[in-house]
Amino acid sequence: MNPLVIIGAGDYAKEVLWVVDDINAAAPTWDLIGLIDPGRPERKGENHFDRPILGGYGDVEALPEGVFFACAIGSPLPRAKECAEAERRGWRPATLVHPTVLVALHVEIGPGTIISANAILAPYARVGRHCAINFGVSVGHDASVGDYSVLSPGARINGHVVLEEGVYVGSNASILQGRRIGAGASLGANSFLLTNLAQGRSAIGVPAKPYFAGAGAWHEITRIRQGQSPRDAEEIIAEAAVLLGATPEQTTVER
Repeated sequence: MNPLVIIGAGDYAKEVLWVVDDINAAAPTWDLIGLIDPGRPERKGENHFDRPILGGYGDVEALPEGVFFACAIGSPLPRAKECAEAERRGWRPATLVHPTVLVALHVEIGPGTIISANAILAPYARVGRHCAINFGVSVGHDASVGDYSVLSPGARINGHVVLEEGVYVGSNASILQGRRIGAGASLGANSFLLTNLAQGRSAIGVPAKPYFAGAGAWHEITRIRQGQSPRDAEEIIAEAAVLLGATPEQTTVER
């Protein structure tokens, strides 16, 4: 079987482990070594969903050659950051698709993407690299999901919708056919988006209306793609404040 580590040891990691377990039950594929918690390496030695936490990156210098990784972080920006670090180390992205997922003909699924139970991918849907497609999500015909995007449980991505890089869609949110969401944007849970949504914007409601105009997450994903070091949250908030004409204390950032 293929050696595998999971990056991230929070709540979403439990669901990723569930996917791995069910894949292995159907056909033994992955030899799970453990979980890496980059933000809290002191958790080394703990168990998470009955699996060992190995610590941070400094604790896993001697992993087997050809190791695969899956990112169990449910937010696009830190997801992009940790996937970039894993690939820098030469680890290979694991594509994990739960056995109950319905995948039509002519669907494309990028490396490193995780698709949970009972998702549906319609004909000619395209899912990019390192996406997180949670349980019960549907991606309609000819729709496109950009790299590092996160689709929460029950999200409905209708036909010909385009999600650019690093988009977050909340639980049970729906997007009208043919609409486009820009890079780093987010749509709140239970929302219904009738219009396009520009990069870095957030929207919520029925119909969904924008409520945040900063593009910090999109800029950070661009920096990561270019091999630059990501900035910390305070710098992102300061940038968003300039865009909004507000003080940093008045500015909120989607995380």
